[in-house]
Amino acid sequence: MLEKKIPQIRVTGDSTQSTFRGRHNRLCLKGSYPAADVAKTTLEVYLNGLWKICEEASTAADPELVRHLRVTARRSSVALSIFSPLLSKKLVISFKQSLRELRRTAGATRDYDVLCERLQLHLPPESSSSGIQRSSIEQLLQLVAIKQIANRQSISAIRSQLMLWGWHSRVDDLINSTQRNKKNYDDFIQSRLKKSCEQFPVTAKASPKKTKPLHKLRIAGKNLRYTLELIPKKNLSKPLKRCQKTLHTMQNELGDFTDHTAAAKILKQFSKEPMADDMLYVINKMQREENTLAKISQHRFSYWWSKNRWQLIHKGLNKVSKND
Repeated sequence: MLEKKIPQIRVTGDSTQSTFRGRHNRLCLKGSYPAADVAKTTLEVYLNGLWKICEEASTAADPELVRHLRVTARRSSVALSIFSPLLSKKLVISFKQSLRELRRTAGATRDYDVLCERLQLHLPPESSSSGIQRSSIEQLLQLVAIKQIANRQSISAIRSQLMLWGWHSRVDDLINSTQRNKKNYDDFIQSRLKKSCEQFPVTAKASPKKTKPLHKLRIAGKNLRYTLELIPKKNLSKPLKRCQKTLHTMQNELGDFTDHTAAAKILKQFSKEPMADDMLYVINKMQREENTLAKISQHRFSYWWSKNRWQLIHKGLNKVSKND
């Protein structure tokens, strides 16, 4: 383990880092230390933190916990990819499969949580004359609540599977499998970052006016942002800091598009089920509205994601590649 006196740097990121507060909210990422030691410390904090969130999300009906679970699972998966040359290949594959399943289940739950929030906004006041619309939305909320409960049960089921799999002992095995590397952490993270730096600009060139490329861009942006979090703060150049800031803004800009798209997709699924005419009318109307809002969000992002903006990221990442 790293000595307690090692200077620490804060893990940057959004509120999903709440699990790492207290004694776990700062990772020992001083670049002059062996890469293997930093890998052990990082993975221990990430994976143990993820388990804690999984426990909380499987028992509490809190949308924010589900979001934490989804983001922390991706953050952990990125860390596994970065440190994979030092780890057991078999264990890395097993963990990434489990994390993917957790992330997908949390993602489905998150989509219903978002739709629930949007339906609440559409509820007319009880004193209004829109009694039929209110009744239809209330029934729809009940259907959404059933799906929310089922998805949270799925999270609980995955947690039980991971417990039987021996999550804690597997984490220990993964950490103990870490191989010694001649490179210090500075050199190691520099070489591992190069691949991410080369991949993202290719994805960024895709047209943001189409849904599929936009989804790929969003995922690539998340992966790159979480990779940059693993760079020691003292090594973050101004271009990379600008990249971080732009990537964070990009995720926020794409948030509305993702939420509206997910809501429209679920409403479309509901419209195929046997429903009363009043219900179908409300569902179809809301689906059209969500699709319209998704297009507006997409156009707004397309305007924001200018050629100059992605070239700025490309320029910062290109410097990393050339310095490798």
